[in-house]
Amino acid sequence: MSAPPTPNTHIPSLDNNISFTTVPPIEEDVKENNNVDRSMLRAGLDKQSRIILMSTIGSLWGFGIGAFIGGRQSGLQYLAENAHKLPTTVQGWYFYHKTKNYKMMLGGVKKGIRYAGRTGGLCLLYGTLEAGLDEVKGQADVVNSVTAGVATGTIFSILSKLPKGSFRYSVLFGATFGLVAGGLTELHRYVSYVSEDEAYVPS
Repeated sequence: MSAPPTPNTHIPSLDNNISFTTVPPIEEDVKENNNVDRSMLRAGLDKQSRIILMSTIGSLWGFGIGAFIGGRQSGLQYLAENAHKLPTTVQGWYFYHKTKNYKMMLGGVKKGIRYAGRTGGLCLLYGTLEAGLDEVKGQADVVNSVTAGVATGTIFSILSKLPKGSFRYSVLFGATFGLVAGGLTELHRYVSYVSEDEAYVPS
């Protein structure tokens, strides 16, 4: 009987250019590999994605508030207009409530669309100003957020021709919104960096 074939134990040689290390890549290498400047990100999003998301959420939020207010006002208006001619039959009450619900729904949709345009436009303005300041300064920080909030409140007050008391309230609200948004951004960035450091376990 012939001897069994000898298994191939040839081990391919490694390229001399290959090196192994337990040191994590530095931030510059991560930026080059991902082609993303993480110092310009807010909540992990670039400016375009952030502005779109912010405007969408603002529009939906405004539509919800406007629909609630508009539906309630339309319902009260319908009750006031028909208080002197209430129905007297079952069929009459059926059409009375059916018409009331239709008026409330229509009024809610109309006012919801108006509110959605306003809040979505304000969020778009704020996000654009914030992103522009980030580009000018070369970094995304809380100062840019507060400045964008104050500018947005000022522009809104001027366009709406608000009185002095409401003007101050609008600017203060914009500054507070910017401070909260910028603070949450800084907190998210800090937590993300800490999580990445803890996730790295050298072998």
